[in-house]
Amino acid sequence: MPTTATLTPSVTAPAAAGAADAGADAGPELHIPLHTLKGEQRVWADRLIAAFHGRPIDGVEWSLKFSMAGLVGNRFLLGLDRRNWGGIDFAALPRALAIPQGLWVRILQDMDHARAIFFAYEPDAAGAGTYRVYVEFMPAPDALRRHGVLPLGCGYKWHPATGREAAITTYRMRHLEDRAAFDAHLQPFLAGLGNPVVRAVATDIIGAASGLADPAGFMFLEVDEADTRRESFTVTFRGADLPLRAHIPDLLRVAGSFALAAGDVLDFFVPDEPRSIYSLAAGSARDGNEFMTVYYD
Repeated sequence: MPTTATLTPSVTAPAAAGAADAGADAGPELHIPLHTLKGEQRVWADRLIAAFHGRPIDGVEWSLKFSMAGLVGNRFLLGLDRRNWGGIDFAALPRALAIPQGLWVRILQDMDHARAIFFAYEPDAAGAGTYRVYVEFMPAPDALRRHGVLPLGCGYKWHPATGREAAITTYRMRHLEDRAAFDAHLQPFLAGLGNPVVRAVATDIIGAASGLADPAGFMFLEVDEADTRRESFTVTFRGADLPLRAHIPDLLRVAGSFALAAGDVLDFFVPDEPRSIYSLAAGSARDGNEFMTVYYD
C-alpha cells in the first residue's frame, strides 16, 4: 500500500441545518487525496478544489476506471445539493474553470430544473485532464414508476487547458419494481460484457450489494453519448455499505485482465481512509474500449 497521501486544501462540509452561523458546527473537513497527480494535472485538480474551498459541499466521490486504454484514478467529484447553491458564486465559474460558453449556456438551462449539480476532475494521459459538470434532475418516484424510464440528467465534459468540448453524456434512470425485476433487467447488460473477468467481478460486487440492501432501491442508470460508441450501465447501491477494502482483490483481478499493474492500482488507495463502494459502471467507452469503473466515497 502507498504512503499517506499529500492532501489538497480541505473542502468544508456544510453547516448543520438550522445553524445560525453558516460557519458554525460545520462538521469534519473533507480531504481529497491527490498524491499521484503531478505537474499540470495537479494544477487543474487544485484549481477545481479552490473554486469551492470553504463552500457548502454536500460530499466527495472518487472513482477508479479500468480499460484497455489504461488505468485512470484520482478522479473525483464534488456534489452540490440545490439547497446549498446560495453559497456558490456561479457567475465566477466559467472563468475559474475555463468552461466553454456553449456548454455553460446548456448547463444553466439544465440547472433551472435540477435537484443537484456535480463538478468533477479526471486526469488523462494527454496532459491537463478534463472537467465535467453533471446536472441531475432526479425524477419523482411516482413519475418514474408510471413511465418506467426517465431522464436523470446530463454530463458535460471539456478540456480546460484548451477550452475544447469533449462529450455530452445522457443518463436515464430505470424503475425496477423488485429484486426479480432488477435481476432480470441487469442480466443482459452483464452478459454483454466481453471481458469475462469484468463480467464476473461486476456480478460479484453487485451481488454483494444486493445482499446488504434491496436492489429495488438502487439507482439503475443507462448511459450513452451522441456520435460516440459509449453505451454502458451504472448501478448505485443506495442503502448498502460495501467496504472498498474487501473488494481490492477483485479490482486487482480486473486490472490484470486489462494488463494493468497491480501496484498502480494500490497506489491510488490511502491506507488510513476506509471507503465504501458507492456504485459500479461497465460497458463500452466512447473509444469503443470496454471498461469498468468503481465509485467510492
